[in-house]
Amino acid sequence: MESLFDKIRPELSADKAYDYADWLTKNAPCRIAGMGDDRKAAEWISERFKEFGLESDVLYFESYNSKPVYSELKILVPETIVMDSLPCCHIASTPPEGMDIELLYLGAGDYSDYKGKDVRGKAVLVEVSFSPATPEKARIAAEMGVSAIICANWGEDGNKEQDYICNRGLKSVWGNPTPAGFKDIPQIVGISISHSNGAYLKGLCRKNERVLVHIKAEATRGWDMLPMPIAYLRGSEEPEKYLLVNGHMDAWEPGATCNATGNGTIIALAETLARHKAQIKRSIYFVCWNGHEIAESSGSTWFIDHHWDDLERNCIGGINIDSTGMLDAVHYECGSSREVMDFVRNLSKRVLNENTNVQPLKKYGDQSFFGIGINSVVGRMGMTNEYIERTHGANIGWWNHTIEDTMDKVDRVNLKKDLDIAAAIICDYVNNPVLPYDFTIMCQDVERKIEDIIREADKKIELHSVLENIRKLQAHVARINRVREGCACRPIHDKQVRLINALSMKLSRTLTWAFYTLCDRFEQSPYAYTPEARPIPLLYTAVDLAKLATDGLEYKLKYTSVIRNRNRVSNAVINALEYCDLYLALIEGCNSAMV
Repeated sequence: MESLFDKIRPELSADKAYDYADWLTKNAPCRIAGMGDDRKAAEWISERFKEFGLESDVLYFESYNSKPVYSELKILVPETIVMDSLPCCHIASTPPEGMDIELLYLGAGDYSDYKGKDVRGKAVLVEVSFSPATPEKARIAAEMGVSAIICANWGEDGNKEQDYICNRGLKSVWGNPTPAGFKDIPQIVGISISHSNGAYLKGLCRKNERVLVHIKAEATRGWDMLPMPIAYLRGSEEPEKYLLVNGHMDAWEPGATCNATGNGTIIALAETLARHKAQIKRSIYFVCWNGHEIAESSGSTWFIDHHWDDLERNCIGGINIDSTGMLDAVHYECGSSREVMDFVRNLSKRVLNENTNVQPLKKYGDQSFFGIGINSVVGRMGMTNEYIERTHGANIGWWNHTIEDTMDKVDRVNLKKDLDIAAAIICDYVNNPVLPYDFTIMCQDVERKIEDIIREADKKIELHSVLENIRKLQAHVARINRVREGCACRPIHDKQVRLINALSMKLSRTLTWAFYTLCDRFEQSPYAYTPEARPIPLLYTAVDLAKLATDGLEYKLKYTSVIRNRNRVSNAVINALEYCDLYLALIEGCNSAMV
């Protein structure tokens, strides 16, 4: 029988996706949150959804937001030069007269770059990259006592055609701040400059003992009501369960590949799938988030906070669509939650007839759902390693977040490939009876990491029982996979299918936060938080503890928090084992009843 994807694939139109993106860049170019064109875009997208016969609305939410005002940069010592700049958003503005401040070059701006450097009260020059992401650079800088940060854009050395200034936001706190989070927003001055000016400043810092600059910068901070469009395609057999098809709508002007093409891809997918809605078994929610670029995923975080119960019970997963159809991209790249990595790898091979390097998903972009255990996929045609190295890290195009992110940076062939893979993922999620969860990779990953942590951790922190339970969980996962195979041809409303799917969702909800975040399911870590990149972040604190003197106050205080972190992880694994025992017993009971 022809699959849903095989049926709709000939109808998927890159030209349609391109035209929708083109409309956004021409008619609502300044879509940055709260600037006005975001509302125009949201209303226009919602109208398109309604034209396709979908239920649609524009949601409004309040977001702690920021808008750029102006900036100036002047080198005072060892020479006098005025450089063009842009203010970053969510910064501590300078006094009206500006500030004279000593400048140091810091490279990527990671923790390691600060070793042996006296930066307190000074300005640091950092290079735009995702190692770490800019908001994390700002958070680290503020933690180190830096007063100002200058972000030098990526690009190819000596290439004037790529020499533009990148817009940036420095709010490391994810989503709307809590009372505690509000205090953690970096209170530093921030501006952006071009790649060539960054290289020039870097040279000055390396050649001279002292570089003095004059900086003026202003950006607003305040609360705005922001719009974002949503549409609902109701499934015909299991309508309460749904897949989130999402990507951010807000964009720096004109934002063609970040993210008008992503929005165009979502609209084109909704248009095609709406024509076949009678054959779609589970529901699909199409959402274009606001508050992504400056407020750091405030829209997607607000959605979680205000739709928690429904998401917890019914959301089967998500696909985040961002920066599709990029010029110069040559291969499909993808990050996914570990429990769906094999699914995505096999599916992309089938669609593109090429091997795809699927990487474990990290919490970035609008992955606000990561920590609560809603698995996600984010993929697009990407750049070669040679291109990224040549452009100093521009993995989403040297033009990203600049005025040169125009429609001539869109490749229709790549747009069609991105469209096809997204459609294939969606169709399998919503129409295959058994959800594509397999926890084998997760268990293997965690087993290996705990073994490594045990070797380095403080010996007073008991971790062997956690490791033993992970190995028990692996045995359960093998049983689960056998049940999944046996249910593959059953109808979507079959009792065993529903039970095995419910168990899969329970395991994602129970385990993801404990293994891959540093907070509980109801909070959000800072954006691209460096400590969260360490193996099993909660347990890795036991390694930190081992480095402290056991008779010191710091050790005694941290010991208690490390024990609690250990208990959090252990409890999550125990709960997962109990879920496995319960659901597998229910499934076996179904088999007995059938006999």
